[in-house]
Amino acid sequence: PPPPPPPPPEGGGATAISNGPPDPQTEDEPAVPPLPPGAPDGVVGVAPHATIISIRQSSRAFEPVNPPPGDPNSDEKVKAGTLNTVARAVVHAANMGAKVINISVTACLPASAPADQRALGAALWYAATVKDAVVVAAAGNDGEAGCNNNPMYDPLEPSDPRDWHQVKVVSSPSWFADYVLSVGAVDATGAALDKSMSGPWVGVAAPGTHIMGLSPQGGGPVNAYPPSRPGEKNMPFWGTSFSAAYVSGVAALVRAKFPELTAHQVINRIVQSAHNPPAGVDNKVGYGLVDPVAALTFNIPPGDRMPPGAQSRVIRPAPPP
Repeated sequence: PPPPPPPPPEGGGATAISNGPPDPQTEDEPAVPPLPPGAPDGVVGVAPHATIISIRQSSRAFEPVNPPPGDPNSDEKVKAGTLNTVARAVVHAANMGAKVINISVTACLPASAPADQRALGAALWYAATVKDAVVVAAAGNDGEAGCNNNPMYDPLEPSDPRDWHQVKVVSSPSWFADYVLSVGAVDATGAALDKSMSGPWVGVAAPGTHIMGLSPQGGGPVNAYPPSRPGEKNMPFWGTSFSAAYVSGVAALVRAKFPELTAHQVINRIVQSAHNPPAGVDNKVGYGLVDPVAALTFNIPPGDRMPPGAQSRVIRPAPPP
């Protein structure tokens, strides 16, 4: 069955968002070191002329101080890096006019005991359908903060080729697959990365190893996290967070070349031009490895203008930015 439609935004879980090792300065989730956008060549940056809006929602250094009485977040022990703050960040980015929203954080929840995701679901619906933003999210990394692989395929259920009925762990925001392009990771050979979390929401895959980024101290090139404890070694960058950033860059290029396409049609173009796995689609790499050149040059029918669940009724407005 397809993923559920976006429910109304009310409340929201305080599940911590997880992606990558913690930032030793904030003891919170690190922002993905940005894939450098500024050099117009084939080595640095996927969309070199894109304008970047950076919204830091996961650092506790940016929590409210002495929130006023009645603040809906005042009773939360953790006020940054939650499903609620992701929802607010998505709405804020959409209201600022972002045409591509990259979410390189994941919250992994047991399917048997899911958290309240109504605010996030409505925020994604709002961004994708009302504000026409392409939302790209990391699929998640197996073994990190409750993220574990889901079954790949059940031959006894041919009517459910993506195996939605056997999902054990929900990866959010990828779970809202009607509105989000979820990205898995491949290694330098193009093979699926073992630690890339599998799930029926995965749409495409992109490089997730041998990553270069910019250091927050001075902007020089870096390719690893520094050790956080004595005796540890540098940890090379890897994972679906970086893969999602690549695909966000491709989405920016597609939007620039085909401004008439809606967000859903941009996603369709990226998916249809990907290099399929042997089965055509699977839960590790989705419809395959993204191909930026094909996405920009192939003759591909635009497809539906809106996602399948776009007409679902949202009772309350999306959360404020």
